[in-house]
Amino acid sequence: MTVTLRHNESLELNVVEYQGVVSLAELKALAAYNARNPETLARDTLNIITPRTHFSATLGELDTLFAYYRTLFAPLKLEIMRRAAWVCHSAAAEPHIRHWLAGDIRKAMSSSVRLFGGIAEAGDWLMLRPAEIEAIRRGEGFTDLARFTAAAPAR
Repeated sequence: MTVTLRHNESLELNVVEYQGVVSLAELKALAAYNARNPETLARDTLNIITPRTHFSATLGELDTLFAYYRTLFAPLKLEIMRRAAWVCHSAAAEPHIRHWLAGDIRKAMSSSVRLFGGIAEAGDWLMLRPAEIEAIRRGEGFTDLARFTAAAPAR
């Protein structure tokens, strides 16, 4: 239904929020945005799967998308490993998230990734202070970079 990409300049952090029924088209639109804006790929990212979200893409389609992301990261010369924290509040989406995280992300995407039970745990791992974690919960200091929906896939 909706994938939203936000950025907080002072935290140097992206937040990607997934809501509702997330289609392959929306996931591809996010990938296309990242291809056009490679600086987004170098930032630490907190991915939040909201309650009742599920993915309509098959696991095979996710594998194809994973391979595409590998090509996006290949030309980047990241000097440090980026971090991508995932918080999944939806049992229906969890198999897709676990499948995505089972890939060789460290090598393919120069990323250290982990799945967390909540934003506070993820924020600790991302080395954020308690006040910064609360700012994330409130959406404070974030700028919407892009929103992808089945009806309107890009901004």
